Amino acid sequence: MSTLVTIDVERKLVITVCSDTVTDEEFVQARKQVLADPAFDPSFDRVWDFSAVTSEQVSDETIAHLVETSPFEGDISRAVVVSMLPQGLARVMEFVSQSRRLNRRIAVFPTRQSAEQWIESERRTRPPAQEQAPRSGSCRKATAPRHGEVELAKHD
Repeated sequence: MSTLVTIDVERKLVITVCSDTVTDEEFVQARKQVLADPAFDPSFDRVWDFSAVTSEQVSDETIAHLVETSPFEGDISRAVVVSMLPQGLARVMEFVSQSRRLNRRIAVFPTRQSAEQWIESERRTRPPAQEQAPRSGSCRKATAPRHGEVELAKHD
């Protein structure tokens, strides 16, 4: 997999673009790259763009570890972009499912444009930062899909 991490300070957005085959090692390296960047802010919203991914080789353990140790804080929005059928990216969909179990705001989209539009609309509905619950508090539950958003089956 090739991975490009961009931290857009002006837009308060962390974007990770992946291509080819997604593996445990690349997921872990992408996390390290985000944390090593001095521009990283844990309150920024998040986009993972997997639209150029052709296959995945990611373990349940890595998915669980990444979800449980997320460095992001507060009531941020997380958007995942996929262009292939969700069955082709089973581990990525498991990541989304596990994130939802923690009441994190996360949604899947067919294009990066629709993902970023959703993040902007979610920002307009959030209370100002000082009113948001701390990370240890409960985050807002996932809402019904909006225009352009793909609904995922929950695996509870």
